[in-house]
Amino acid sequence: MERVLPRDAFNDGNILKSIGALTMAIEDKLAGKWTYEYDGLPFDIQQDEADGSTSVKNVSFFFDGIPVSVSRPMNSRKSWPLYILWNDETESIFNEEGQIIFK
Repeated sequence: MERVLPRDAFNDGNILKSIGALTMAIEDKLAGKWTYEYDGLPFDIQQDEADGSTSVKNVSFFFDGIPVSVSRPMNSRKSWPLYILWNDETESIFNEEGQIIFK
């Protein structure tokens, strides 16, 4: 899928904001069962060819020790549109105020 400005700059900025907030909450022990691993390299933002959602491939997230898929849907207008695929369902990680609700 071709990347387009300005749309993808906003989408990429938003996913980085959201995973930054999630990792900060994990570090501060405010994220319940969440953990993460990061390789320290520049962020590898990838767009899914099928649905346009974006994820950061070199930041791995785990919920209760289980690897999970965390992504942002394409062109979401929400402030905190970060989602987890859990038990074959897509669930919001944050509420509209940026507080973690999936923990």
